[in-house]
Amino acid sequence: MEEKVRLRDTWVLRKHELAMLGIVYVAFSAAWFAVGWLLTRPLKNSFIVHNDQSISRWFVDQRTSRLNSLSFVASMLSDTVVKIAVTAVVAIVMLIVWKRWLEPLVVLVALILEAMCFITITTLVGRPRPAVQKLDTSPVGSSFPSGHTGAALVYSAIVVVIFWHTRRRWIRAIAVAVAAILPLCVALARMYRGMHYFTDVVFGGLLGAACVIATVTVLSRAAADRHIDIHSTTEDRPSAPDLAHA
Repeated sequence: MEEKVRLRDTWVLRKHELAMLGIVYVAFSAAWFAVGWLLTRPLKNSFIVHNDQSISRWFVDQRTSRLNSLSFVASMLSDTVVKIAVTAVVAIVMLIVWKRWLEPLVVLVALILEAMCFITITTLVGRPRPAVQKLDTSPVGSSFPSGHTGAALVYSAIVVVIFWHTRRRWIRAIAVAVAAILPLCVALARMYRGMHYFTDVVFGGLLGAACVIATVTVLSRAAADRHIDIHSTTEDRPSAPDLAHA
């Protein structure tokens, strides 16, 4: 019979991991700031920016009352309150199910890392939002990158955890489909509602994906160093084999 592992012993976020995540935060912030700086200064009169403006105007021309309502719902999928609530609930459920910190931390840290990078980048870049009628208001006046799109990509951290604990193809397929469709809907909604340029949502999405990859990499290595199997639970339970080897 295996010895029961204490919850506190499964904590994988220590000084080394915090240092690595700090380096990632600085590197990502610098890289995305460089892109934003290019778009708002050397390339402000380039084809890329003119294309951004054309796309924003095109979305305005497509507006209808029905699309206005649908885009509002899509935009809210990764709104600040919603993403915090969803992440908190998912993290709590993961903690209850697997009785260890690894899975909840993957979801929480990915979101925190993305949020920190986003706030830093958007503050430094200060790109004005599209010069079209906007259907939303925001306390953040800067457009680059799209925080909503980035947060929508961060939900894919949940998919990583799902892949760790099941091999059932239909579950994986549903998870991947949701993780792919949700950010696309959010990105289209943010452009439709006049809140972001095309390049804003592209680099917002890339930021979210990069934060998930970095978080999973750092915490997976930390788990391996502490001999924590990412594909198993921390105690023997009847449901564990079904989850791990389904």
